[in-house]
Amino acid sequence: MDVGGTFTDFVGFRGRQVVTTKVPSTRDPSIAVVQGMREIGADGMAHGTTVATNAILERNGARTVFVTTAGFEDLLTIGRQNRPNLYDFRVTRPPPLVLRELCLGARERVDAGGRALRPLTEPEVRRIAKEVHARNAESVVICLLFSFLRPQHERMIREAIGDLPVSMSHDVLGEFREYERASTTVLDAYVKPLVTRYMDDLRTAIQQDFYVMKSGGGVTSQAEVSRRPIDMVLSGPAGGVAAAAVLSRGARRKNLVTFDMGGTSADFSALPAGKPTWRTDAVIDDFPIAIPVVDVESIGAGGGSLAWIDSGGALRVGPKSAGARPGPIAYGKGGDQVTVTDADLVGGHLGRGLLGGRLVLDERLARRGIGKLAEQLHLSVDETILGGQRVVRDTMAKAMRLVLARRGLDPRDFALLAFGGAGPMHAWALARELGVRTVLIPFLPGAFSAYGILTSPIRVEYSRSVVRPLERAAPVMRRAIEQFRKRATSELEATGLDARRARVEATVDLRFRGQSYEISIPVRGDLAKAFRREHRRRYGYASGTEPIELVTIRLVARVPRPIPRPRLPSSAVAVAPQSRQVLFDAGWRETPVHERRNLGQDMVIEGPAIVSEDHATTIVPPGGSLRVDQSGLLEITVGE
Repeated sequence: MDVGGTFTDFVGFRGRQVVTTKVPSTRDPSIAVVQGMREIGADGMAHGTTVATNAILERNGARTVFVTTAGFEDLLTIGRQNRPNLYDFRVTRPPPLVLRELCLGARERVDAGGRALRPLTEPEVRRIAKEVHARNAESVVICLLFSFLRPQHERMIREAIGDLPVSMSHDVLGEFREYERASTTVLDAYVKPLVTRYMDDLRTAIQQDFYVMKSGGGVTSQAEVSRRPIDMVLSGPAGGVAAAAVLSRGARRKNLVTFDMGGTSADFSALPAGKPTWRTDAVIDDFPIAIPVVDVESIGAGGGSLAWIDSGGALRVGPKSAGARPGPIAYGKGGDQVTVTDADLVGGHLGRGLLGGRLVLDERLARRGIGKLAEQLHLSVDETILGGQRVVRDTMAKAMRLVLARRGLDPRDFALLAFGGAGPMHAWALARELGVRTVLIPFLPGAFSAYGILTSPIRVEYSRSVVRPLERAAPVMRRAIEQFRKRATSELEATGLDARRARVEATVDLRFRGQSYEISIPVRGDLAKAFRREHRRRYGYASGTEPIELVTIRLVARVPRPIPRPRLPSSAVAVAPQSRQVLFDAGWRETPVHERRNLGQDMVIEGPAIVSEDHATTIVPPGGSLRVDQSGLLEITVGE
């Protein structure tokens, strides 16, 4: 299941049959979770949620105390001197999650080789523990200098603190760069009490253990996430990328850009050759997270995004959302601000009901709300609808260009894989804006992220920074990889899994000496040659003489899970489509509405057309066409 801001999506396997449902999200997520599980008769689950992300964005995490090496108490405030906008002299940064008076310095010091220059004494450990409790801490961060090389000092402080939730930096992120390691560990501790309560409440509600989606893809046990909640902070969008990777294995097109537009946000990620991409420099609310996460760009642009007028009189859409309650005006639950969903309904793109007809939409209310907004803008209702749609699409196009440009990719080389409740409806216009020729709509588009969570492998991962010349790194690489393999075997077997089924991949982060950033290279063959080849592909050049350094050793172990697919009709069902008026840029057009369950393989439909299913609506524009490929994908050629 995928718990979103507006809806909670469910996909389940009943033998080889795939079943799905969608329910409105609730303030207490466990209510929606239990309701959906009962509807599809589930007796186990894998879970994706934004509960940790929201706690950080809304600043409602735990009162956290930060313990570091004496002299580095201001680390979180100083951070890095990076400027997001070079010529902006009015840069403002969010205050750190830990107040300065809650930052403590431990009198100890370890050097860059892991040697204790100033050993941590027992009296000092007791002093730190006393200070922590005196500050009424709800959670504690221990992040000592070079603790990833010598973790004993962090462990000593941990033992002295007692029963409080504690996050140790060598355990959360055993890598160098002290600010990024501190920030990642602080985020882990900041949400730990909240996540632990959430996981315990959910386990009590469903009366069994369950899996949770990780930010880097794959799932792990809820007990492991309670121990290391940073793993789920960016897990929400990862499910859709995981599902796209599964789909690409049997699809003709391999270069994909995912476009997941739900009720609250739109998420984008590139899959060159069908392979997900990762990054270790993700940011949430300007706080760096240095663990590997699926490379996703998220913006506040969804079906529930609110339309508003800025101080200059221009129409804006998002990032604020109407959520599930009160929701769009058309829900009839008290919403009084126009949303993208209201514009889509009045413009004919959206039918009169959601959730397979269980949620009836009130077009009259939505039209009245759009009329009021149109009066403020001195526009007609039609112009206001088209204007709102153009604004939200331009915002999404900007984000998608960023995803591709950051990796040196050309959108014309990719197909746009659109899903989420609103993605298939807006994909054609986004594709035209970017010069993408083809849009693909998968099976179960409204719950595709939930399908990705359900089919994701169980995953464990480890890393350790060891900076040294590559030519002298072989022994330490072998030792670290073997230690990681043993840990993976132990952790997987502890959860009742057969570690022999695990697919293990070791990688190393390499760089030319003197560089500030690294490239991850699989551990096989000639590492130096592979690094130079990848460096040349990414940046257009690679020195043949500059020495190469090993920076970080990583290992990922994945245990695959079964991947059934929905059964698809082999031939079209002869049903005459209904039709409705739909507003396009060139005006209103009479548009046939086809039920997806009636479409067979190789069927071709000329636009304009609508394809309707329980949890999503697909638009084929005038001048475009749709074909159903042999795997059941809807392949839309968007035209000019």
